[in-house]
Amino acid sequence: MKNLTMCGLVLLSGLLLLSGCTTIGNESLANESSDSISQKIHEGITTKDQLMAILGSPMETTFTDGGLEVLKYEYTRLKPRAQNFIPYNIISQVTDGKRKELVILLDEQSQVKRVVMNVSDKQIRFGIIE
Repeated sequence: MKNLTMCGLVLLSGLLLLSGCTTIGNESLANESSDSISQKIHEGITTKDQLMAILGSPMETTFTDGGLEVLKYEYTRLKPRAQNFIPYNIISQVTDGKRKELVILLDEQSQVKRVVMNVSDKQIRFGIIE
């Protein structure tokens, strides 16, 4: 019986470690806000090379119909709710978090033309009643 209890505790500890916080995307946005980005990136002044030095590589690069380059950075941090750790809880699992998205439009000279940063709440729900 003692071995079974110990095995159960080890299994539960492992599950708790594996079901912690999740981060997706560019870590350089983790501590950034719209204000901090506006202090670091200036329209008409900051170049693409400077952006790469500040933020690293974007998650996505696209082009407008006019040929201007668009750089997209994303960062999402998710945290499971305490209810997810109730044993045998398959009815409802909920994870809350924040999503940051930074979109930068570059002009023909590879200088920043426009910067937009969005921060939004994110919630993922799954389970039998979801």
